[in-house]
Amino acid sequence: MKTAVNHNSFSAHGGIRDIARGAVLVDKRAPQEKQSPKSRTGILLIVLLLSVLVLFSQHAEEMAAYMSKPVQTVLMENPLLRVNERNVRSVLAAHINKGFLALDVQAIKTELEADPWIDQAMITRVWPDTLSVAITEEVAIARWGEDRLLNQYGAIFKPTVIEDDMALPSLKGPEGTHRRVMEQYQSFSQMLFASGLRVRALELNERGSWTLRMDNDVLVTIGRNDVVERMQRLVKLYDSLFHTQIGQIEAFDLRYNNGISIRNKEVMQGKVASK
Repeated sequence: MKTAVNHNSFSAHGGIRDIARGAVLVDKRAPQEKQSPKSRTGILLIVLLLSVLVLFSQHAEEMAAYMSKPVQTVLMENPLLRVNERNVRSVLAAHINKGFLALDVQAIKTELEADPWIDQAMITRVWPDTLSVAITEEVAIARWGEDRLLNQYGAIFKPTVIEDDMALPSLKGPEGTHRRVMEQYQSFSQMLFASGLRVRALELNERGSWTLRMDNDVLVTIGRNDVVERMQRLVKLYDSLFHTQIGQIEAFDLRYNNGISIRNKEVMQGKVASK
């Protein structure tokens, strides 16, 4: 028995065996075209941008005048101790009449940092009409030579006047050795601190020999070699022997391998204290 073939039937897998001539196949499963959310967002942004441009063009002069108005307030972020406030005001006055956006903060920074007492100046605009000024001052740790000062990093700076800093320790050495001398000063100061002694002056001569004067006016000749070990020897002997008679001692000479030479104020004849 034969089975009739239907030319419009579907296969078992859903494929069309035959389509009537002239028929149009429509796939109802295909999604209809919809507008993307991103497209709508893009259109809204364009409309918003155009609106802003139109608004700006209508009020350009008023907005430019508002944004370019001079600085009305200068905010000093920290008090000034060594910097002359009048000099700071003079530098700022030469700039703040310019428009807020036209203000050259780099030029202000450069001019302020030309002051020897100013380590760093930070200049910041604060909308709409304020200028923030933060100044970091130099900290003088010691005098270098006759007319210069050293900060805590061993860097040299030269104020116009140093009369107020004459009580600082005096450090001296060949040109270019200021950082080395500062480091040695800090090392000696730490070693002597526990004994109640302070460094009043420290000098490195051209031959590389160190000489130190303490705040009690006692001179200490250290020499060139093993300077740390020699100073440690002095501290040890001072704590055990010399602290009760330091008022009679004029100088220590540490340039001995196993001892210290002492020169008394009254007796010029030296004597050696062994280890």
